[in-house]
Amino acid sequence: MADELRGENSNPFKVFKGLINNEDDLFKRASLTNNTSSMMNVQYRRFFSSFWKGDYDAAESSSKVLLSLRMTNLLLIYFTFYRGLIAFRRYREDHSEDKLRNGFDVIIKIESWLQHSPSLFENKLLLLNAEEQASLPNIDKAKSLYLSSIKSAKDCGRVHEQGLACELMGQFLLTVANDRPQAMIHMKNAHTCYLQWGAFGKAAELAEEHGLDTSSVSPTGKSSKHARDVDIFY
Repeated sequence: MADELRGENSNPFKVFKGLINNEDDLFKRASLTNNTSSMMNVQYRRFFSSFWKGDYDAAESSSKVLLSLRMTNLLLIYFTFYRGLIAFRRYREDHSEDKLRNGFDVIIKIESWLQHSPSLFENKLLLLNAEEQASLPNIDKAKSLYLSSIKSAKDCGRVHEQGLACELMGQFLLTVANDRPQAMIHMKNAHTCYLQWGAFGKAAELAEEHGLDTSSVSPTGKSSKHARDVDIFY
């Protein structure tokens, strides 16, 4: 997944010298030998990769497999967080009450975890609450929660989650609030955050999808005028 986010194309299966050529082969072999750890790792990679690509159908498919496996705590945190975001996004597509309930259930779970580590969970809970309000929709409340999530992630140094919150706020402004000029500001901020994270491939995909002008952005996103604007804006 890291290679995909960086925009690189490597072949990690070449070390197997033809015995295992792709993830499907690896998952089949793991299933035959009841190697739960390997099965879980394959599905985790597929889930997280699909999430960052915005392919929520594929992410949901992998999540169903993962729910049947025993998940480790750290990965469970991000799996749960992303599942909640996906649930609200899918609800806005098909208005399925099941999706909305799934999102609410994740919010309740993250709320129960917040007391154990506020610095880890605060920005995630704020972003989930923003997506909930965007789904209802309560536009003003959603805007406030998105901005709070962005600031919380920035204050904790989680530049990838700052970028994610910027991107989701941009999508919300485009599709729900119908405010394209403000949406593009947040998309540009997301682009800069992804560059700072080292996710050059993700940043390039975002720029291409939304036709962002990245001429003033440095390759790392650290020394450009726009990178300074991110700090000023939030």
